[in-house]
Amino acid sequence: MTVHTSRTRLVGRFLWHYIEMVIAMMLGMLLLDLVRDAVLPEITRIDVNMLITAADMTIGMAVCMRVRRHGWPGIAEMSVAMFAPFLVLLVPYGFGVLPGHLVMSIGHVLMFVLMAAVMLRRREEYVRHRHRLGILRSKWIGRAAVVLAALLIPGAVSAVNTMGKFGDLYEPRPDAVTAEPAPKAADHDPAKPTVALLVNGSGANAADLLGPYEVLAGTGRVNTYVVSARPGPAPLTGGLDVVPDLTFAELARLLGERHDSLDAVVIPALQQPVPAEAGAITTWVRQQSAAGALVVSVCNGARALAATGLLDGRPATSHWTRLPGLRADFRNVQWTSGLRYVDDGNLITTAGVLSGIDGALRIVERLTDVDTARAAAARVHWRHYSPGSAAQIPRSGWAAPDVVAALNASYQVGPSTIGVRLIEGVGELELASAFVSYTEQSMIGRTVAVGDGPVRSRHGLTFIPRSTVAAAADDLDRLLVPGLDAARRHVAGTGPAADTGGLRPEYLHLGEEFAFDPVLRDIARTHDVQTARFTAKTLEYPVMNVQLTGNAWPWPETIVPLALALLGIASAVAAGMVFRRIRAAGRRPEPIDTQEAPTELAPSINRS
Repeated sequence: MTVHTSRTRLVGRFLWHYIEMVIAMMLGMLLLDLVRDAVLPEITRIDVNMLITAADMTIGMAVCMRVRRHGWPGIAEMSVAMFAPFLVLLVPYGFGVLPGHLVMSIGHVLMFVLMAAVMLRRREEYVRHRHRLGILRSKWIGRAAVVLAALLIPGAVSAVNTMGKFGDLYEPRPDAVTAEPAPKAADHDPAKPTVALLVNGSGANAADLLGPYEVLAGTGRVNTYVVSARPGPAPLTGGLDVVPDLTFAELARLLGERHDSLDAVVIPALQQPVPAEAGAITTWVRQQSAAGALVVSVCNGARALAATGLLDGRPATSHWTRLPGLRADFRNVQWTSGLRYVDDGNLITTAGVLSGIDGALRIVERLTDVDTARAAAARVHWRHYSPGSAAQIPRSGWAAPDVVAALNASYQVGPSTIGVRLIEGVGELELASAFVSYTEQSMIGRTVAVGDGPVRSRHGLTFIPRSTVAAAADDLDRLLVPGLDAARRHVAGTGPAADTGGLRPEYLHLGEEFAFDPVLRDIARTHDVQTARFTAKTLEYPVMNVQLTGNAWPWPETIVPLALALLGIASAVAAGMVFRRIRAAGRRPEPIDTQEAPTELAPSINRS
């Protein structure tokens, strides 16, 4: 029994030592990364980033080992074990055999394995010798338990809420309802350039798609179609469904009948399609490029474009939050930042979200003329048009105030379900502003398209609501109505009468201005200014001309995690008190039965 207990204690000591070192590694990586980001410029090379990350973790581990009074030979041996996987894997990476993300994943796995191997080699050092470290004392274990409990409850709430909100963004509609698209093909004019904007069955970003669509279709000088590999509604951000105008096959048939060809393809940020559809999209994009079409990606649509191989060896850009992942996965592309778009001949890539408007204006310049592009920018009230060249934009990165995004995603306490009423003739950008801003960009709510049936937008796209207002009213906190025309008809008393389920409709667009301006003001007014600023930052939209008024910070969302942390601390303290009482009760000596003692001792006394 004693041998078994001793072995169990040694194994526990070994495992605890391993966990301690892993925690030290992670802390080293996080803390040193924060310091490096504050004092050094952005590092874009994935191989350099790998080595720096390994160094950060090694430093954290080495500090922990030294505090535990390990010798320098053991620390050096462990450091080599942590660096070795990356040094070895960078060889096949350099020859293009392994992609960057795979090297990173394999390197971390091997690092943990080699750490355990080194510890086993010097197991006497890790299990027999008692390195003095106060954290192993019971009082420190208790304090660590309190800290863990303080983090566990708000962390669990954050995980559940955040995953739920992101999961809803591109959820396909639960029914099989569909509608016929507008018969735009009948008005196809072979004398005009033709542009196809891509969607897929897994979902596309609403602003990436609808912004360029309105710019192009609004000129009246471009045949503009939303296309997909297969028929049926395609989900857009936040519970909005668009009916593609044509499938790939139908577009090919139309162009063949009119003796026409495709002039440009626009790829918005697409959710990962199923393998069969992904293959069809890649093949189709490559075919259009080979046939001479201009291929344009918007925001993270650069990922789908890079997957075709067309960007290899070419300069490109994307959303600032996506560039690190793109650099890791597509290292043959010359990724850059700080520009609205990168025009490289037959390929154009744009920065994030609303930079797609500049990309669309560049298409208009390329396919028609600058005057038409200037008129298109004025039509949608886009103040940042730079004729003939790409405007510069800030090289954004994560900053301390951006924590509002995590607070909103995790601890939203205000209105969280927003109905967006679909009205006939709504502008495409007006529609996008309602579905993107409150959800993916700010995470302050969940939107759902409501209405009495399919509607046609200003330039002929078909959208299908997911519910009627009356049916969804009990689940809605707000009812927003996008569109300046809808607001004007409401004021004039000529708007359609509809059941609002007792909710007061709020008209978002009340004047001639860029469609996202009133939405940002509404976020600032109903939530807080910092969230509105973060929303504009992720939209890559300057807000110097937009007056934002409201609370400075999301205080309710800040108080919630603090309250949950206090609840965790209280729970841990109470559990500790109960545990100590149980342990104390177990250590009390059993009382001696005074009635039986004389009887048992009597024979001994007599014999003496």
